[in-house]
Amino acid sequence: MSRTLFVRCVLIVAGGMALVMAPSNVHAQMLKFSGYADLEWTLQETNDPEDEWHNLFDNHHFNLIGLAWVTDDLSGAIEVEYEHAGEEIKLEYGYISYVGIPYLRLVGGKFIIPFNRWNKDIHPTFISKMPGRPPVYGNVFPSTYSDVGIWASGGAPVGQNGNRVTYDLYVVNGLKGDPDESSFRGLRDNDREKPDRDDNKAVGGRLGFELANASFGVSGYTGDYAKTEDTGVGLGISFVGVDADYHWQGLELRGEFVSASQDLTSGENNDRSGYYLQAAYLTEVDFEPVVRFTAVDFEGQEDDAQELGIGFNYYLSASGTVRVAYLFGLEDSEFETDNDKLMTQFVVVF
Repeated sequence: MSRTLFVRCVLIVAGGMALVMAPSNVHAQMLKFSGYADLEWTLQETNDPEDEWHNLFDNHHFNLIGLAWVTDDLSGAIEVEYEHAGEEIKLEYGYISYVGIPYLRLVGGKFIIPFNRWNKDIHPTFISKMPGRPPVYGNVFPSTYSDVGIWASGGAPVGQNGNRVTYDLYVVNGLKGDPDESSFRGLRDNDREKPDRDDNKAVGGRLGFELANASFGVSGYTGDYAKTEDTGVGLGISFVGVDADYHWQGLELRGEFVSASQDLTSGENNDRSGYYLQAAYLTEVDFEPVVRFTAVDFEGQEDDAQELGIGFNYYLSASGTVRVAYLFGLEDSEFETDNDKLMTQFVVVF
């Protein structure tokens, strides 16, 4: 890509900086509102020699978050998604929480599944260091998967150095879709389940360890996603994950691994796995270069892929960030395709 085109891309993002607003909170008794919004401009290779690049604007998120304390121990939380300029409007989560028992929080309702750190709390664009999700969370585990059920979580200190052990355990309706469905993201949205549709429930959890400058955890999830049409036997889907991160001054290192196994009507498994590694360094002038590498491994070699992302963040204030990243698609040589993309993102928290 030419230097002139790159400069134009940066200017397009910079043109939205006038939208920055000072962060504000609306209070009504014990009710607090917040949220975040972002605008993306993407330049995408098309793999078409006659029309090599497409570009588009996307009002990807305008999400509203509400928090309410009923008593000192009882609270509620809700997030409503307004995504892709209103193409998708849905409840991201909405639950009640009780914290009156030491080292335990009890949650009931719709919540984001606490699987690894990405799905649990890294995926929002104002927290993520790079535009776009790692492909491992689009093709191996269904990113931003939330479901209805009950969830117990908590933590306890270990030793005298501020170290902690944390845990999450949950039972939810579970992923659901057609037998042999290969798009795991298409198995979400089973939150309005009825008794005559599916009596299966999924279970899972995460065990984490938090040290002074690092943390790591292991996650698991298992349940049936469908039944065979002829015998009604359940078809299972399971995930195992590992996450770790390290922080030192302005340096952040992060990595996550996911392995998935899906039962098929043929009696075989549709196994796949993937990981991402990410490094970022926040300088004293609020400029943060970021590098992220992701790899996914499917049963069929033609679907295997890697992605290398190189970019930077510039923090305009505590509430506004500009991100720019170039993502290189790296397939095996015999399956190469032109799918690089330049992503720019302007994020505001309010």
